[in-house]
Amino acid sequence: MSIRLRLTIWYSTVLLLGLATFGIGMWFVLGHRMMSVIESNLAERVDGVRTVLELESKVKDSDLRQELWEFTREIPEGALTRVRDAHGRELLPAAGRQLLSAERGSITPGYRSVLWEGHLYRTLSRRIQAAGAPFDVIAAASLEGTAAILAEFRKFLFLMIPVVLATACLGGYWISRRALSPVDEITRTALSISVQNLALRLPVPRTGDELQRMSETWNGVLERLETTVNRIRQFTGDASHELRTPIALIRATADLALQRERSVADYQKALANIRDESERMTELIEGLLALARSDAKGMVLPQAAVDINGIVREVVSSNLALAESKGVELSTDLADSPPLVKGNAPALRRLLLSLVDNALKYTPSNGRVVVSTRAAAGEVLLAVQDTGSGIEPGALPHIFERFYRADATRSFGAGAGLGLSIAQAIAEAHGSTIKVESQPSAGSRFHLTLRTA
Repeated sequence: MSIRLRLTIWYSTVLLLGLATFGIGMWFVLGHRMMSVIESNLAERVDGVRTVLELESKVKDSDLRQELWEFTREIPEGALTRVRDAHGRELLPAAGRQLLSAERGSITPGYRSVLWEGHLYRTLSRRIQAAGAPFDVIAAASLEGTAAILAEFRKFLFLMIPVVLATACLGGYWISRRALSPVDEITRTALSISVQNLALRLPVPRTGDELQRMSETWNGVLERLETTVNRIRQFTGDASHELRTPIALIRATADLALQRERSVADYQKALANIRDESERMTELIEGLLALARSDAKGMVLPQAAVDINGIVREVVSSNLALAESKGVELSTDLADSPPLVKGNAPALRRLLLSLVDNALKYTPSNGRVVVSTRAAAGEVLLAVQDTGSGIEPGALPHIFERFYRADATRSFGAGAGLGLSIAQAIAEAHGSTIKVESQPSAGSRFHLTLRTA
């Protein structure tokens, strides 16, 4: 069952209940209002009889009867009025005595409905005081007119409610179809989107409602999905290229060594080349596995209290020989007794090695690389600053992307372009992120904050 049909059914059901409630309510209100008017007229008739009795209290009985008869003759249904004095004498006999019959003595005051000769009447019985004497007055009015009006109104409701309901259902179905037509268009477009054409976007109806927000949200999802798929494609292509190179070198070296008899030294040199390329390939595969695990479940690292100054000294010490060979001054600027940080020591060591290796790689001779720590409120700031070639503004947003190269000769991070990506994943696993400040020919500064233990 389509949404528009379900909406129409629900709308029709609610509308039917609303119309039925409205019709029944109006029928009862109309009946109550008409009955109130009749009762008010009966009360006015009784008050009129009291007025006549007070004005004509000193005339003879025959004259009083004449006055009462003339009074009731001038008002609607006045013949249905009966008046008796305290002695039970009829001062104004009614046309329907059985309708207005009352036992001798006090009457029961109030309104009541009476069925007489197949017709329904409303009566009012009341004992009044006029000129110091009591009188019993009974007035009646026919309910036939009221019943006829209510019957006509009820018939009108029974006729009009289905008409209104049918018209509203057709209109509701048309409106729901018109309102949901963008959904059909969105569905058709969504069915045509695949991995091969993720650049397609859903049509966005400019209605300012839920459909527009839904389309914009899904377009955002498609955009992120397209970005992710493109990164996966680029990642796969770059990984294949990076793996193909050492494998090709290993195979070429082995083939060359096997073409003819060679000396022991030549074989040792070939094996050394194969070992070096194997180590490079192993490093690349380990980096790919680390990033794959980070993408799949997020990098989860067991953390404990870590002496960050100790890790800095260890990493700087292991890179001093490389820095001296390049003519670069590698030094530290450590905070005095900073608090221990909460982290994973091997992972932080790998992060810092990537940052230091990156700084040494792009700092020219006579340059300087400084690794520093600063203690702050509940945090420790770790930074690596160099006086190297810096990074172009257009490259800054991309340097943490895998295999990214700003140009054909430059690779940020490890040799395969994964060092900074892995370092950023490690930082994120520690609840932080690596930030970069750099300008061309003015050096770079990589820094992150770590929570204290």
